[in-house]
Parts: sequence; C-alpha cells; structure tokens
Amino acid sequence: MVEQEQECRAECERRGWPVADVLSDNDRSATRFATKDRPEYEKLRTTLQPGDVLVVWEASRAGRSLDHYVDLRRLCTERDVLLSYSGRLFDMDDGDDRFATGLDALIAEREAEDIRKRIVRSHRANLAAGKPHGRVPYGYKIVRDPETGKATGRVPDPARAPLVAEAARRVLDGHSLESTVRWIATKDPDPRWNGAKLRRILLNATNAGFRTQSAKVNGKRGPQTIVKEGTWTPILTPEQHDDLTALFTARKTGPRGPEPLYLLTGIAACAVCGDKIWRGKAGRKKDGSSYEVYKCRKGCVGRSFGQLNEVILAVVEGILTTPEALSALAEPAAEPDSTAQAELAELRHQLQAVEDKLADLSMPADVGARVATRLAERIAEMEKATAPTFIEPIVRQMATAPDPLVMWRDLPLVQKREFIRAVMTIKVERVTSRWHAPEDGILIESRALRSESC
Repeated sequence: MVEQEQECRAECERRGWPVADVLSDNDRSATRFATKDRPEYEKLRTTLQPGDVLVVWEASRAGRSLDHYVDLRRLCTERDVLLSYSGRLFDMDDGDDRFATGLDALIAEREAEDIRKRIVRSHRANLAAGKPHGRVPYGYKIVRDPETGKATGRVPDPARAPLVAEAARRVLDGHSLESTVRWIATKDPDPRWNGAKLRRILLNATNAGFRTQSAKVNGKRGPQTIVKEGTWTPILTPEQHDDLTALFTARKTGPRGPEPLYLLTGIAACAVCGDKIWRGKAGRKKDGSSYEVYKCRKGCVGRSFGQLNEVILAVVEGILTTPEALSALAEPAAEPDSTAQAELAELRHQLQAVEDKLADLSMPADVGARVATRLAERIAEMEKATAPTFIEPIVRQMATAPDPLVMWRDLPLVQKREFIRAVMTIKVERVTSRWHAPEDGILIESRALRSESC
C-alpha cells in the first residue's frame, strides 16, 4: 500500500496536481465476494468535487467488479471528475474513455475470479490432504521454508503448547474454568484471558490433530465439523478432546466460576418456577442458629439443606451399587443415523457446487448467494442433529471403576456435582404438609434409572 501511494503522489507531482486527500482501505476486498465494507471508498461520495481528479494505482484499486465500476463511472460523470490510473487520464463523459475503462474493469473482475478459483481449489486440496488452513491456533507456530519464507506447516509452540495441555488436564481433573484461567494468565499474560477464550481454545479440534470445516450461515461461521485427521502433531489426545467436548457442550454451560461449596446449588430446580435452587436460611432454631435450606430465588419452595442432600446421595449410591444402572451409564452413545449423515454429505456437495458456479460465473451472484445461504442453514441444522453425543469423563470413570462406591466417597465436591449434573435432573416440588418424609416431592429423572418420584 505504501508503494502504491508513493506512485500516485509521484503522478500528481508530475502533472502538477495538489493532493487534497488520501483514502486507503487496507485489507478490504473490492470483489463481489467481499464481506466487509470499504469506508474510505464510500467517502468519495462526499469528498469528490467538480474539477477534481481521482488518482488510483491501477483500475483494480477502484474496484474488481462491474458493479463498482458502474457506480464510480456514474459518480465521476455527475461530479465532473476525471479518473487517472497507470499514468493515463480518463474523462468519463468521453465514449472512448468509457469503453477503455470498461474493458479494464472487465479484466480486473476476471482476474479476481481467477484468483478466487485458485484459492478455492487450494483450500479443497488442503482439506482432502488434511493440511492446516486458516489462522494459527494458540499453542502452535508456523514453520517456514528458510529460503523462500513460505509457510510449510505448523508445529506445537514449545512455550504455549504445554500450557494448553496443562489447562486441559486441570479442567478434566475437576478444577473450575475460572481457576484455570487465573493459572494460565500467570504463565502467559500476553493474551487477555477470560473463560470464553480458554473454553474456545480447549474445544478447538485442531489441538487434537483434526482438520475441521464449517459452513457460513448469514455471513457467520457455523460450528466446526471434524473432517479427517490432520498432518500436524496434536497437543491433546482425541480422548481428551471428547472429554472436553462432553464437559463444555453436553450441557448448556461448562465448568466455570469459583469452586462450588454445596452439593446441589445450581443443579436442582424448583418444580414451580423452574429456577435453580440455592442455599439459604429460613427461621431460627432454639439455640439461635439459622435453619439451612435449599430454596429458589422467588421463594416457591424451601427444603431442608441436610435432608435434600441425604436423599440425593442415597439415590446416587443406589445407582453405583446396581449393576444394571452402571451398565446403562457405561453404554456408549448411539452412532449418528447413517441416512442423516449421507444427507449432510449431499448438502455439503451441493454447497460446494454452488460455490464453484459462482467462481466460474455460470450462476448469477444474487441467485447463488440466496441458494448458498439456504444450503448453509440446512447444513448447520443437520450438523447439530448428527453431532456425536459424548459421555462425560467422570461418568465413564465411575461406571467402570472396580468399586464405584468407594471412588464416589473419595471424590472432591466439584466432581460429585459433575456426576450428579451429568446423570440426573432434580426438581423439588412444594410440600404443603409440615410433617412429611424427606423424599416427598423430590422428582428425579436419570438415564441410569427409570424416571422416579421420591
């Protein structure tokens, strides 16, 4: 860009034109496939005045599509502005100049289409070969040819890859996401760490050595889909990736916040309003101490803190001492429907065909964009429907342990909560009778047991 500006200034100096303004849209595409606006280019509508000369480096700098050319030609004609590029001066009111600049615009558009086709073919070849593509993820660095400087691949960064591996280990061992964020920030303070950033890094299948692909929906990237094994060295194992996916995506939220203090806060829910229940206080005992209860924020229900814990712990221990229940927990998730996967593959093939037609100009851009958007939306829906279901690591460990009950009793609180959250949903109903059994009104649904009402 600096060289282009220098040449334009030299042209102005050669012709004796004073430079009134410099407009530059760096890293912004001027093709019909552009996804970002060109704010500096838009300023031409307010900047150009009668008698001005618009100087650009070459025809393609003003635009790489006929739509851009026609808009610029109309603007120059309306404002009585001359256009200069490649050392030539054009008057848009002159028929010969309109013809010459129109041909240059066609050539620029064709060059842009050829470049895009080469890029699409390269991306497709890299995908088929499992080669890396896109931004270098945290934990890796680029390897370059010492002679040409061209990127030849990626390898684990010796400074950052161990941090990714250790962060994954900590989260899988039951540390909260927030405590892991604080830890990694002390080791590498350069990026601004937060829970969302670390979660995104740990869920990236690239770290487990997988090549991924995602379709665009309304201009935004959809979820990653694993295509095949990549050609680079993984930082995490596939099993770790599956376990992290289970922790973060098998439910609405992943582990986060400070270390929990109570067994069921934020897990059990009020059967009346649907909100989660939390530890609270209700009245006082004869000795002056407060009664500890679980209750929702609206006060719909309130149950004895200790009694509710005892009921749920008894259900858990019943699961862990029942072979049939343990077998149900250890059973691997069902494979996605082959018909649905075939439909997903066909949708991806159709989207690729539309993109190819757009690249070689055999399909109108507006029609192709609408079709591609609809296909991308259907692909996103099918990807969600065919996404694999992962078993949370603590569930698999408990279900296959030599003595699950002993292991359960030795678990820290955070992992006990993970197990309860993973295997059951708990709802607490309002109980009107003052004298009732501790288990009355506690509704439990478990994938290891038939739905039951305690």
